[in-house]
Amino acid sequence: MGRALTTKIGCSVLLPTYKRARFVRRVLTGLKHQTFKDFEVLIVLKPSGDGTEAIVEEYRKYLNIRLVLQKQGYLIDALNLGLRLAHGSVIALIDDDAIPFPDWVEKHMEAYGDARIGGVAGNVVPLLLKGRRLLPIEGQESEIIPENKGFEGGFGFKIWNQPVEGLEAYLVYISKAGLVEYNAAVSFAARYHPTASLLGMGANMSVLAEAVRDFVYPNSWINGLANEQFLGWHVWRQGYKLVFYPDAKVNHLVHGESLSRDIGTAKTDILSWTENNLLFYRLYGLEPGLSAIHRVAWLIFDALANIKKFCVDKDFSQLARLKSKLHSEVIGFKWLLSRKIGLNYSPLDDLKKLSKN
Repeated sequence: MGRALTTKIGCSVLLPTYKRARFVRRVLTGLKHQTFKDFEVLIVLKPSGDGTEAIVEEYRKYLNIRLVLQKQGYLIDALNLGLRLAHGSVIALIDDDAIPFPDWVEKHMEAYGDARIGGVAGNVVPLLLKGRRLLPIEGQESEIIPENKGFEGGFGFKIWNQPVEGLEAYLVYISKAGLVEYNAAVSFAARYHPTASLLGMGANMSVLAEAVRDFVYPNSWINGLANEQFLGWHVWRQGYKLVFYPDAKVNHLVHGESLSRDIGTAKTDILSWTENNLLFYRLYGLEPGLSAIHRVAWLIFDALANIKKFCVDKDFSQLARLKSKLHSEVIGFKWLLSRKIGLNYSPLDDLKKLSKN
């Protein structure tokens, strides 16, 4: 069921959270000090017994907060709840470990001065959380903007990194092989000026409520990898423009965890990479710009690169990347075959098994 148009306020800030009491206070403090005041904070909380509810209650005197309890499910279920219940004309999403700059909401609302805009990606600046101290990370100014170096002449770009038609000048785009890619050729402009881009990271992005009125995430994710680009693609295919707005900033805390998973273990990495690789199959049959030839080329050459890095550099993470490719293609093939013969198959069951192995 899509969201109802009950817009009464300028912006709904959607904050999904789970087991993050030690970070949520920082996020809410950042929202408390926003220069733009016409917004609600819609918190979708999956209870964990960590005391987040008490912290939320503290901030009710400063913020227009609506607390929604998520009884079951994963990140995607929290997003579906939030998108459906939001009252704002713009829905801004932020992670529970991202601290918004004081003008964060204002900058997102400013971007929608162009009526053709349906989605906005903001900049995500990493900060190292060391004890209670927040420290800049040398050489890492953004988690979205890639290094400023052209890639059009590269072999990988010619073989599999080519953007889907219409996304050629986008900072964040979907390739013909169904992968999320970042266009380094436009990175310099993106640092200083609004630039065409699909949605980048759930830590900092927004959508026009009207553009997602009938949108519902399919129940086929656990960690939610590439859900942002799936949502952005939906908005883009309706004819809206999407932009990366560099002045809309958050600080993203680097602490070794994610909203839906621990980072750095082989099991969780394999699951995450598998979900990311499944974007091709999520869009197959819907996005005409996808190419099976480009997909096969990516599988072959990227797998060879994984093997080379493992053999030469003894990088054991490359084995996990290889396994994730195998899992994504097996799950994806089953998904396509089930559609063709009319079976009701969802990759969620296989992803659950993968998360337990």
